[in-house]
Amino acid sequence: MIRRLSVTALLIIASFVFVLPVVEAKDKLIMGVHPYKPPVELHKIFKPIADYISKETGKQVEIQIGQTYDDAGTKIGTGVFDFAYISPVIYVDAQKQYGLVPLAIIANNGKPTYHGVIAVKKGSGITSLAQLKGKKFAFGARNSNMNHTVPLWMLLNAGVKLSDLQEYNFLKTHDNVAMNIIRGTHAAGGMQPDIAEKYRDQGLEVIAKSPDLPEHVFVANKSLDEATVKAVQKALNSPNAVPVLQGIKGSISGAPKFTDADFEISRKIMKEVGPYLDK
Repeated sequence: MIRRLSVTALLIIASFVFVLPVVEAKDKLIMGVHPYKPPVELHKIFKPIADYISKETGKQVEIQIGQTYDDAGTKIGTGVFDFAYISPVIYVDAQKQYGLVPLAIIANNGKPTYHGVIAVKKGSGITSLAQLKGKKFAFGARNSNMNHTVPLWMLLNAGVKLSDLQEYNFLKTHDNVAMNIIRGTHAAGGMQPDIAEKYRDQGLEVIAKSPDLPEHVFVANKSLDEATVKAVQKALNSPNAVPVLQGIKGSISGAPKFTDADFEISRKIMKEVGPYLDK
């Protein structure tokens, strides 16, 4: 009798020890966005996207803007954000530190790539990157791909080191960089092509373009339940998402799936500029 009770007790204990944890599905999701534009503008852009995903998944979706690029990476990595729209630089860093689940990559006119530019004020006489030696240069946010990493890589490849510049400053946003060039505060700066185009009529002129690089991505925190991950990914990958995604920029033609291997070129660039990124 005692032996039978002991076996029964062991079975009961084993059932508790070996039960696998169940990840419960959430009714409310937090969609994070890195602060590449002022919060008011980002809420206006991403509210239709949040509403669309909410409709497709049956879950309430709330938008939260990262306070900084680093903050956005930390919050998607630690689960404060359930899923997020982030830059390539944030993706590479957060993927290495936390592990993220790829959902979708932005495609422009059928290609999941984009490029950066370096612009000057029209009439400045500057026509090449080599001429920027001894001049003031404007970057945006330190963790921005097209506002810092890529233009820095372009300068280095043109033989222009940070020490060759008269001065360089971090102005937080693409728009700030563009406006300071127009005002004459800085001779040149790095930005996305759509920002350069936005200020072209005010005197901004592009003098250099980067190679095509992987675009911005939607990713999920690795603790988000599989069913929700699949539902959000399906909504983003659908052609029905294009009209709302075009609020980000008009050239968007879709948001297909991607893999971590697609970002090897971004890792190569970040490795090359790594010694200069914190200066």
